[in-house]
Amino acid sequence: MPVILMLAMEGQSVRAEAVTQLSNAGHQVVVVEPRFPECKGEIEKLTPGLVLVDGAQAPSHGRATAAWLAGVARFRTVPFLFLDVPDRDVPKVKKELPRAQLGTWSAVVGAAERLAKSAR
Repeated sequence: MPVILMLAMEGQSVRAEAVTQLSNAGHQVVVVEPRFPECKGEIEKLTPGLVLVDGAQAPSHGRATAAWLAGVARFRTVPFLFLDVPDRDVPKVKKELPRAQLGTWSAVVGAAERLAKSAR
């Protein structure tokens, strides 16, 4: 299974639960706090097959970091899945990352597996 990069702030139970579920499903998950540009060096070391973005956090450091990441040549084919994006922020996500998919934390394992397979 490819590495899954999760852009989410640490210490939130739903995110920890998702990491556990994804790990139990055989995925290697690397959680990075999306504090750009501080996280840039950490992210550049990775070769993810999928990027999960916590869309529920405000301000959306995850959205800004994902937009930067999507513009890096070697990440252009990597799928992005934004999770639990509030309705008011969906247009912002679609404007900044038109190819981004939307999903929920509760269905993250199935969505991650589907997107990881489609990226291969």
